[in-house]
Amino acid sequence: MVAPKLRLKKLLRFLFPILVLLILWELLVDFKILNPKLLPSPSNIAVTMYQLSIPNFLLIIYLLRSLYRLAIGYGIGIAIGIPLGILMGTSKHLYKLVSPVLSMLISIPTIAWVPLFLIIIGIGDETIILTIFLGCFFCIVYNTMHGVRSVNKELIWAAKMTGANRITIFAKVILPGALVSIITGLRLAIGYSWRALVGAEMLASITGGIGFMIYAARATFATNIMFTGLFIIALGGLLIDRFILGTVEKRTVEKWGMIRRIE
Repeated sequence: MVAPKLRLKKLLRFLFPILVLLILWELLVDFKILNPKLLPSPSNIAVTMYQLSIPNFLLIIYLLRSLYRLAIGYGIGIAIGIPLGILMGTSKHLYKLVSPVLSMLISIPTIAWVPLFLIIIGIGDETIILTIFLGCFFCIVYNTMHGVRSVNKELIWAAKMTGANRITIFAKVILPGALVSIITGLRLAIGYSWRALVGAEMLASITGGIGFMIYAARATFATNIMFTGLFIIALGGLLIDRFILGTVEKRTVEKWGMIRRIE
């Protein structure tokens, strides 16, 4: 019975500040301290969410479309970003060759690419997915590269002295040593991916999505729908970070004692 009680305690401790914020927000709107037309209450947002979900499943369809685009763009970012970051971290020649280009491109806001993609690719999922990819790519590359370059050289020398080959050194020394930075990069990148997704859907989506829904609601000043979209984005980012990336972190670097467990 100890474990379930501990899990319940952690869950309540996690939810407490969120509940306090929602209750305070509700009270400020109810007492007209905040304008309900500009800032709808959490209960109003909950009703709007229900109305958009139950009769015609519109919100669910839009959410699934956004998650589909997010998964592909984020997945491509991982598939390219992590290997490139590892190569840049292990090869000084590749680092010197690629780093200036990445440093130049990372300064460009992701949303600034969308008008160019609209001209080259056109409106549709391809533009949105490419924008998401750029939104997360640089964060993943740089954190992976930093993690690889931060591995203690003495550990690598010690592995070489025991006769370990390059593959063994990479699998047993470099990759585990860089994993903290890699996971940090992935957790930061999911936030950047959501931002890129919403911005791209506002400009390039013709088949819906959360960003499309928020942008379309502005025409009728439907702030309740706008805040519903914002809440979905915030909740989606939180769930992905906590229950997917957080689980990976707990089962790897936290379990291995490479980072301190927060009780």
